[in-house]
Amino acid sequence: MLILNPRIDLNGERWIEPIEGLRLKVASADNHQYRSRNALVRRHIDKMDSSLKVGTPDFSLAEVGDIDSVDDLLIENCARYLLRAWEGVGEVVDGKEQAIEYTPEKGVALIKQQPELYWQILATAAEIAEGKAEQVKDTVKKSSKRSPG
Repeated sequence: MLILNPRIDLNGERWIEPIEGLRLKVASADNHQYRSRNALVRRHIDKMDSSLKVGTPDFSLAEVGDIDSVDDLLIENCARYLLRAWEGVGEVVDGKEQAIEYTPEKGVALIKQQPELYWQILATAAEIAEGKAEQVKDTVKKSSKRSPG
């Protein structure tokens, strides 16, 4: 008997509708570009924390100058590598609403305007990655069940 997988994400991507009328195409968190860039962002954050002595009694918020916003770095990475397309996003031009094409820069603007979308995109991306890992496990199990013949 062939059992259908409950959810197969074609090309490691999935459309979600987090808000009525808004559809977002989200890529897997297992995406090499996302993971690579995320590792760089995390190392940058660790270095900033270390130089500012974050988490120690020597840390002083008063001594923190202008630094890259950690939120901005994470949002930009999400918009560039996890959010791939959208439907239902527009701008008002000459008093008229018009749909706009997705760009990572516009994605950053949307996520900053609707911050809850960041967490929904990350959760979906992680779910897709988990599903891909399950598919690989299932495939490995099936290929190791060879019948004598």
